[in-house]
Amino acid sequence: MLINPPVSPFLNEVFIKLDSVWGLLGTVAFAFFCFYLLLAVIAGAMVLGLRLVFITIHPMKWGGTLMNSFLFNVGLILLCSISVIQFCSTAFAVYAQATAAQEIFGHTLESLRGIKYLYKYNVFQIVFIVLAGLTLIYYLAFGWKKRKPRGRLQLTS
Repeated sequence: MLINPPVSPFLNEVFIKLDSVWGLLGTVAFAFFCFYLLLAVIAGAMVLGLRLVFITIHPMKWGGTLMNSFLFNVGLILLCSISVIQFCSTAFAVYAQATAAQEIFGHTLESLRGIKYLYKYNVFQIVFIVLAGLTLIYYLAFGWKKRKPRGRLQLTS
């Protein structure tokens, strides 16, 4: 990751300890954590669509989403799922050593001719940190818009 060596391999150690308790528990916890990150990506895609400065392209609306917008958002989520897997295999390299994901994202992609420099100089992690910082500044400046519940799936008390 960006800090080499990491300050603390906390989650790596947690997953390893869970494996020592029961062989599959660490794997289940690791899969749950990765799935949680993927659900966060899906939630972000559903809320934002593809927002460009002032306009939203391909928004997801209950009962009003066109098929091309739906397919665009599915493609966006599939693209982001590769990023989540790459992030998890890099962040949890101690736990994921000697796995297929570590072999693909840890060794093979770092050896490819055109993009090995992107991995060597941590371009993906830097872009991730910059986008997270810009998102934080945006939400601090404009706030999170609270949407009023509407549609067919309202819970009433």
